[in-house]
Amino acid sequence: MHNDKYMSVKPKIIPNVLLLGNGINRAYEASSWDDIISSLSKGEYDSKSKWAREIQKLPNSLQTIVLSNDSVHDGMKQVSKKLMPNPIENEQRIMLKDLLNIGFDAVLTTNYSYEIEIALLPEFNLKQGASSKYRKKTMTGTKPQEQFGIFKYFDVNGHNIWHIHGEAARPSSMVLGHYYYGKLLSEIQNRVPNFIRTYKAAYTKGTDITIKSWIDYFLLGNIYIVGSRLDPSEMDLWWLINCKKRNFKNGGNIYLYEPNMEDDDHIALRLLAETFDIKYTKEQIEAEEYKKYYRSVIESIKL
Repeated sequence: MHNDKYMSVKPKIIPNVLLLGNGINRAYEASSWDDIISSLSKGEYDSKSKWAREIQKLPNSLQTIVLSNDSVHDGMKQVSKKLMPNPIENEQRIMLKDLLNIGFDAVLTTNYSYEIEIALLPEFNLKQGASSKYRKKTMTGTKPQEQFGIFKYFDVNGHNIWHIHGEAARPSSMVLGHYYYGKLLSEIQNRVPNFIRTYKAAYTKGTDITIKSWIDYFLLGNIYIVGSRLDPSEMDLWWLINCKKRNFKNGGNIYLYEPNMEDDDHIALRLLAETFDIKYTKEQIEAEEYKKYYRSVIESIKL
């Protein structure tokens, strides 16, 4: 693993990057999307009511707008309180550690909570608004870049971990509503042209490519997506997937580890994956088999 402030790679060397969603956490009954929605809701929230079922037809990023009465920012602190502190089961810790020890060059996560860091360092602990000796940054960005942590990561036992949608200890960094996804996408679009120039110059001159952001890792690397269905509301990731295909012909592949892709409720995701050349697995499992499934994913990833 790399302990430098940022990583430099030769033009033809492709970093291997883990993108970890909430799937493994959910297999161990961690906070779900309904839990987050409930924290944001201005009233009583019953996920099975007709009212809630209609709202669930909206993209996740718009559900938060309706339920919070367009006060997502106020609700972020409530969400973060539910995610901190965040102890994990020993079996979950072992599974996460085994996944991390495969040898990825970087770990990106859409999770706000700190299961990854705790798996690597059980005494890892943060409080809302507190600084941490493990939090690093490759450079100082603009105010919005600092807010979203474009250049910020955690260095824990040699692993660099990027909370790409924000982290619970910094509620203002958390990307929840449609408005914040739009702001994040704007900052991504500000970063990408600079990195494309760096990438093309490195290939022309044969010089090293300097990676300073999770965005750079995503565009350049082989991306192994575990525990994420790539929800359509995550417009930042879908935009980057499209950008990667268009501009990084010599970049890495994308591998999606999601079970039951042949089911009817995965048709749209399957079509998107095929359109963007995302390689996906075809394993069928039952609802109670997720722990076993993620263990098989860990065994199958060969870098």
